[in-house]
Amino acid sequence: MYRLKIIAVGRIKKNYYLEAIAHYSKMLRPVVRIDVHNVKDCPQAEGAERKRHESERILEKVGPRDTLVALHEAGRLFTSVEFASFLRPLLETPSGDCCFVIGGALGLSPELLARSNHQLSLSPLTMPHELAQVVLYEQLFRATTIMAGRTYHY
Repeated sequence: MYRLKIIAVGRIKKNYYLEAIAHYSKMLRPVVRIDVHNVKDCPQAEGAERKRHESERILEKVGPRDTLVALHEAGRLFTSVEFASFLRPLLETPSGDCCFVIGGALGLSPELLARSNHQLSLSPLTMPHELAQVVLYEQLFRATTIMAGRTYHY
């Protein structure tokens, strides 16, 4: 069984996001163990200071040998098949955990981005971080079905 972490700023409060994540989590469960870590956002801080505080909280959850994949607007765009090819070695030959990181409303700090091993964009469109989590879960499920040769992806 594969393992990975998803580290996100803030908690999801809307039921429709929670239901979608629960749906994909259930389908991923036989293949991937996902450890979810939510870190507290910093609404009292502004701008770069807020990103820095939230990113520091994220980095506390990342081990020194973990592979950090930061979701970022300027990150690399993949097709689903390319994403499956990207994901396979991260899951099959890990030196630590594969960690997907989703920032808060203002994104991730330059320090966290510098620590990341990879930067991934889910879309050139801007989306709420809750929706980004749903899209990430769906693409993880799609990638694992591609890797297994199953027919979810056509």
